[in-house]
Amino acid sequence: MTAAPAGPSAATITVAETLDLLEGPFAAVARGVADGRYVLWLGSGISRDRLPGLRELILKVLTFLHSRIDTGSCDCPYRSALERAVEMASLHPDERAQFELADAPATWPVIDRVVDGLWEHYSQLLDMLVEGEEVDHLLWDAVDVRDTYGRGIDPDCEHLCVGMLVLEGAMTEATTPNWDGLIEAGIKELAGDADAVVRVVVLPADLREPERQLTLVKFHGCAVLAARDPDKYRPALVGMRSQITTWNTRGETKPIRDRLVSLATTKPTLMIGLSAQDENIQRLFAEARESMSWSWPSDPPAHVFADEQLGIDHVNILRVVYGDDYAANNAEIQQGALIRAYSKPLLTALVLFVLAEKLRAYLAEADAPLLPAADREQLADGLAGICHRVAAAAEPDRLGFIRGLAARQRRALALFQDGKEPAAAEPAYRRLGNLPAHRVRTDPALSTSGVRELAAALALLGRGEMAGSWSLDIGDVASGAEGVVKVTSSGSETAVFFTANARAAVWLEAQGVVDRDAQDVVLVHSTGPVEPAARSPRGRYGRTGRVGVREVDMCELLRTAPDLATLEDGFRHAAVL
Repeated sequence: MTAAPAGPSAATITVAETLDLLEGPFAAVARGVADGRYVLWLGSGISRDRLPGLRELILKVLTFLHSRIDTGSCDCPYRSALERAVEMASLHPDERAQFELADAPATWPVIDRVVDGLWEHYSQLLDMLVEGEEVDHLLWDAVDVRDTYGRGIDPDCEHLCVGMLVLEGAMTEATTPNWDGLIEAGIKELAGDADAVVRVVVLPADLREPERQLTLVKFHGCAVLAARDPDKYRPALVGMRSQITTWNTRGETKPIRDRLVSLATTKPTLMIGLSAQDENIQRLFAEARESMSWSWPSDPPAHVFADEQLGIDHVNILRVVYGDDYAANNAEIQQGALIRAYSKPLLTALVLFVLAEKLRAYLAEADAPLLPAADREQLADGLAGICHRVAAAAEPDRLGFIRGLAARQRRALALFQDGKEPAAAEPAYRRLGNLPAHRVRTDPALSTSGVRELAAALALLGRGEMAGSWSLDIGDVASGAEGVVKVTSSGSETAVFFTANARAAVWLEAQGVVDRDAQDVVLVHSTGPVEPAARSPRGRYGRTGRVGVREVDMCELLRTAPDLATLEDGFRHAAVL
């Protein structure tokens, strides 16, 4: 393994520190994710807080074998299998002498040593035959993939983050050897119907199903589907050494292999929580190189791993895929291939980066004909400021944070688009849009959705906080209004709402979300404010001398501002901040 670099470890790094990496040395990777260029290769590390790890799995198999021993039979097949498992651990004679097979494995004084000895041989352990049983007996019954990996498991932070990246169009292809259904569960929690969003590919015939936003290739099988239809999907579960060894040559897996080789050939790889120790994974990347090699350097980096340090199997992939370029550039290649962050901080930071990058893309398309390009870039810095402000709140409960982020975006966009609080039955997440960042300019609703103007308003608020003019938060203000953002300036608090169009603005008042007489509320319109009703006479928006809601016409401000300073002054004047 390579030596770990200086700085926070993969286990201790915060989301904010990870975001710094994504905006710094790994900016090309982050932008590549935002543009939908990367394929995620996801391993068991993304589910370490939800599912048994390899140590637990090994102990579970040993305990299963022990529990089935017939003490009255001298040739019990389970006793023979347990003996072979212990032999496989390669104990020293003095270690082996410390326990009897009649003792429960958990009580063995050297059980940690046994598990360590079986760590790199888990597939051989699962491959052991028990006389009189099916060849996959230990995988199907001892591990019990149906209940252990297939039923009633709630998604964690990582799975929700993957779901948000999918819904925002940043992730269209992902692969995993994981048996569990946690990615699908995360998408179901966010979108309500996972089947409408993700196409799960386990068998070659699954590739013929209609494409959806995500194609998830589960090349070692799926416990959820195996529990539902064992006759069809049980044979597709891969975990035994013999299965892994022959996987790359079996005819029935060829369409799946071809799909994975194509992905490894044509799209950059971001590997998270995956050691890649299985030989079939190593051979996939070797096959990909034979089809079309990757040169170094590449933009974005072609192969990136999220871990504490590069493992020997990660390094082998780099050696294989870069070929002749590797030897002369191995130090630089390895440095650029390791993001020192585990799945929770990395995926959370990627979600924040992607959302900010998409808003930046909308802002770049804003109808501001007089605004110089340099000023537009400076304005976008305000979005990065908000992104970092939000990232600072991610610790220590990343799952709670990501669920809260989804809920706040759901509410913000429901008010923005519909002028109503989201209904309880609505999905838990509303996306900015289903296009990746680089395709935002092709959005057919670009000129009418109001998101360009929303991005500009958020950027102005972010720049104001960065300059110390005000601070941003969430929560109620004195009138009881809970805006999308709470602005505190000179000791006073203001609830800020955003509206995409006149209809949404009218509904905000009709639904009682906004009180027209509230003195601490600002409405930021993507299009011009609605003409006042006769019962509620008022003059123009902004600083009018009238007591009540202040209104900001972002469309007009952007269209007429000759520079950033004028735009900022106009926003502050209209919002009375």
